[in-house]
Amino acid sequence: MSASNEIPAGACRVLVADDTAANRTLVRAYLSRLGFEVLLAENGEQALETFERERPDIILMDVMMPIMDGLEATRRLRAGDGASVPIVMLSALGSESDVVGGLDAGADDYLVKPLSYQIFAAKMRTVYRALSLQRQRDAAAEEVRAISLAMSDGLVVFDAGGRMRTVNPALCAMLGQSEATMIGAPVFGLFVPPGDRELLRAIEQCQSGEQQPAREVAALGVDGQVVPLELALSTMSAAHGTMYLAVLRNISERKRAERELAAYTLELKHYHDEAERENELALEILERQIRRGGLQEAGIAHRVLPAQRFSGDIVLAQRAPDGRLFALLADATGHGLGAAVSVLPAVAEFYRAVATSPTPGELVASLNNVLQESLPIGRFVAAALVCVDSAAGRVHVWVGGTPDVLRLGPTGEVLERYASSALPLGIDTLTPEAAACASSPVTPGEQVLIFSDGLLEAVGDGGAQFGYAGVEAALRGGVADDRLAQLEREVARHCGNAAPHDDVSLLLINA
Repeated sequence: MSASNEIPAGACRVLVADDTAANRTLVRAYLSRLGFEVLLAENGEQALETFERERPDIILMDVMMPIMDGLEATRRLRAGDGASVPIVMLSALGSESDVVGGLDAGADDYLVKPLSYQIFAAKMRTVYRALSLQRQRDAAAEEVRAISLAMSDGLVVFDAGGRMRTVNPALCAMLGQSEATMIGAPVFGLFVPPGDRELLRAIEQCQSGEQQPAREVAALGVDGQVVPLELALSTMSAAHGTMYLAVLRNISERKRAERELAAYTLELKHYHDEAERENELALEILERQIRRGGLQEAGIAHRVLPAQRFSGDIVLAQRAPDGRLFALLADATGHGLGAAVSVLPAVAEFYRAVATSPTPGELVASLNNVLQESLPIGRFVAAALVCVDSAAGRVHVWVGGTPDVLRLGPTGEVLERYASSALPLGIDTLTPEAAACASSPVTPGEQVLIFSDGLLEAVGDGGAQFGYAGVEAALRGGVADDRLAQLEREVARHCGNAAPHDDVSLLLINA
């Protein structure tokens, strides 16, 4: 169904709070396509100001923003006039604790960036439907209140014997019966089943003086249709004894809305379950592809610490027929399953090309061509390639968009840095000659370390990043075989043993 059939243009305004202009532009395009009117804010403080001024219907809130983050802004909205506005978190932080933190702050839902348009659209349609249903319920409540003041609710007065003494026109119209047929008839005959138990309980509570809540009953209406009603009962004194006043309110619309909301919830759960099954399959495929290489070979150690279930980083290693060892760390745009799948074509090409004993430049060009053909515009893969030629005593390094590759001495000291000198893979055409690699002599006992930017950006309790200084301090000294484990321990200690906010991938190769 097209968006225009579900969301009339201008019927719903959405406030998007995100400090990144590209994200605001993308989400605004998605929302406009769905028929929403869009308001923008660059941080939590602006979001609060815009909410007070414009009163949007829905808020999409980024978590990490300057001045005031999304969590604090959400808490303040919930504590003030925004207590009931739907709030959906949009964040690159997708760990379980991040999601729980967002929901605990008051968000109604949590979406992890980069966004899938299909999932985003489904979520927004669900939020809009729930909002529309809430508006319908609120409008119905206001209408019922006005009708009650005008004595338009169904009213019936009956005596202790259950005989109806008075009915109003609204009740006659509600049940499709005339006043003449109802006066003197048993009040219990109005309900389905006859002598409805809820009415009996209400009478018993009235007789005992207990305070009673409104109750749901059902009556036969026009053409034999069952009409759901809300019953409020009270007693009144009359000259001929105690009388009972029943106010009957038609709640058909509310029941219909509840059924629709339950159906939407079931539909969303079905979609979630299907997505989980697809994710399980995708995870198995990814793991099978990565496990087939030479990562288990002696002299190679690796770690992939995903910030969420799927990592956008992939590490590969394979020895060519001529004995040279090739190792690759690839970091795709974004996070999660989408990022991991986008780099998958390069995995197969890596194994295929290494089997031909290519030059490092030939391998880089081959990987770039495959990704350029398979990735959509705006997607790319930062990568670092290392070729260890033990027979010649040399190491060749190509870096495109990842942190510096480090050549380490026997005691863990940094002997040489190989900084990024090329664009990430998949952006532009690249020939083997243009894929220039740095080359250095190596001796036994030296190691080469590749890592993703998630290592440098790991944030400690005080807000400081791990950085190159943390990497070098963790590597210095210690046993070569334990060096990667030591680095992992130091990162965990720096982060207070919390999950990383970005994927952290490590690959250590003995020269």
